[in-house]
Amino acid sequence: MKKNVVKYRDSILLVIGTMLVILSLCLVFYDRIELLKSNVFDDVQMEKDRENNKDKEEKVDDSMVVETETESIDEEDISDNNEALIEQSKKAVSEQNKIKKEYIGYLEIKKINLKQGLVSKNSYYNKVNYNIQMLSTSDYPDKQFGNVILAAHSGVGYLAFFKNLYKLSKGDEAVIYYKDYVYKYKIVNIYNVPKTGKVKIERDVQKTSLTLITCTYKSKTEQTVYILELASKTKDGGKK
Repeated sequence: MKKNVVKYRDSILLVIGTMLVILSLCLVFYDRIELLKSNVFDDVQMEKDRENNKDKEEKVDDSMVVETETESIDEEDISDNNEALIEQSKKAVSEQNKIKKEYIGYLEIKKINLKQGLVSKNSYYNKVNYNIQMLSTSDYPDKQFGNVILAAHSGVGYLAFFKNLYKLSKGDEAVIYYKDYVYKYKIVNIYNVPKTGKVKIERDVQKTSLTLITCTYKSKTEQTVYILELASKTKDGGKK
């Protein structure tokens, strides 16, 4: 009888010992698995961070090149008897009523007392020698993440709609009235580029933007680019 009890006890101890060994091995493997999972998670997170930073850089470092027709009009041009340009100015004045009928919206910059109508991209009057020009690569204000690109003359004269843009600085506002909405933009960047007939536009593609282009104040070799981002969009209420 005692032998059976001892044998039974030894069997139980053997089972318990085996279970303890198995449990110890499980704990060791669990720690290793958790460490491996942690390392993999860290690697994945680092890769995500790199991708996010890359995407952010691409969004901010977005650039495009657009062609412009913003040759300056200044006193020297007029004194040199630029007959073709003067004739265009006179024609624009005489056809002002026709141009007004084609306005699809208005640009207003209160700081420099500018308020001028805008025509569609396919309008005959969508030229800097008649009006503020909306470039062919421009979007309209209601496109999300779009970019309204406007160009106009500086200098002096009736067509120098952007003659006072040089007075603007970062944080200043511009407003576009379009399709019963008021789009309010704020300047976030101002930079000069060589006057070559093409302008590189740098903006954040995840922001709805407005770009204003004109000749640089007191310069015949550069153009100034004003980058604005949409700050708010509200119902117009018929205001013009």
